[in-house]
Amino acid sequence: MKQPSQKGFTLIGVLAIASALAIIALVGWNVYQRQQVSDTTAKIVKMVPVAPAVTSVGDLDTASQTLDQTQIDSDVDTAQLDSDLASF
Repeated sequence: MKQPSQKGFTLIGVLAIASALAIIALVGWNVYQRQQVSDTTAKIVKMVPVAPAVTSVGDLDTASQTLDQTQIDSDVDTAQLDSDLASF
């Protein structure tokens, strides 16, 4: 009697391949998310200039003049800024 030939994959083989693909996908997704956060952080750091150290009254005067020259939105409370500067 002739034995029937069996073709195809076993269930364990399919589960092993699916598990390997899932692990690769999860690792790839994690790397992608970390890169996105890193890129966003780098963009924010480039947009925000580093504030110079304030070591004297002259530095505060320079900062005050720079703020006076900077365009401020109309909804910003400039009186609060003036009172903060006056307290120095």
